[in-house]
Amino acid sequence: MPEKFRYALSGAMPVSDEFEPDDIETMRRHLNGIAEVYLVYDSIAQTISLRIGGMLAYEDIGFIERRVERFAERYSPVGAILLTECNNITGQLLVGHNWDVQCLIALGATKEALEKLTDPNFEFLVRLEQPQGNPPQPRPVLRCEAVDTLK
Repeated sequence: MPEKFRYALSGAMPVSDEFEPDDIETMRRHLNGIAEVYLVYDSIAQTISLRIGGMLAYEDIGFIERRVERFAERYSPVGAILLTECNNITGQLLVGHNWDVQCLIALGATKEALEKLTDPNFEFLVRLEQPQGNPPQPRPVLRCEAVDTLK
């Protein structure tokens, strides 16, 4: 018998005009035998709120996340970040159109870099490098790297 984990996927995602409330019932039927499923459509905000969870095998978690990703690719006009929790470890599931998801990833990396600026445990190394390439670029490139002083 496969090991089971306490898992929850929650959040909200916008849906396009192509979405029909019956589509939510289809997804609910696909996932109902596997997990506890809460899906609600808000017609004013054109958004779906969801919470899917329970004690699940690793394969079931993968199935649920792939099903939600496919749903978002089909019906969500933009990317969304959903919260995942597996055995009290919090993570994120980025769903929706690839370009929007890439922007959300870049935004998260930028936010993390900006948080380091205010952290007293980080020092920054800055150097000017001569640019590579043919023909050489006229201006040097500024490189910056954060170093954790606690390590």
